[in-house]
Amino acid sequence: MAKTILLIEDDLDIQRIYSMKLDSAGYKVFLSVDAAQGFTELKKEIPDLILLDIMLPGKMNGFELLKTVKEDEALKNIPVVVLTNLDTEKEEALNLGAVDYIIKANTNLDQIVEKVKSYLK
Repeated sequence: MAKTILLIEDDLDIQRIYSMKLDSAGYKVFLSVDAAQGFTELKKEIPDLILLDIMLPGKMNGFELLKTVKEDEALKNIPVVVLTNLDTEKEEALNLGAVDYIIKANTNLDQIVEKVKSYLK
């Protein structure tokens, strides 16, 4: 059974590129464009890992979703990797419970797949 990843990212090009790369690495990827949709997806099918952007459209940003996930008994053990271009928010993300903080502009797709693999052993 393939491990599942929920990718919450509002940039559709990034979403497509990451999901194709992760799919070819053998993962089943679910996509959401905002935090509210992501939370709905989480309730439907609990993924093995969440890749979460911080800057998201709508009422809830990535930090708020991360906090909500970590406060939910059924969801709190899912590893959350923050994927962002903000290099100033790492401490906050880790304090809220993220297992990793990846700056998209500084990280290639192969490195992202390696990170994902390290959390989905």
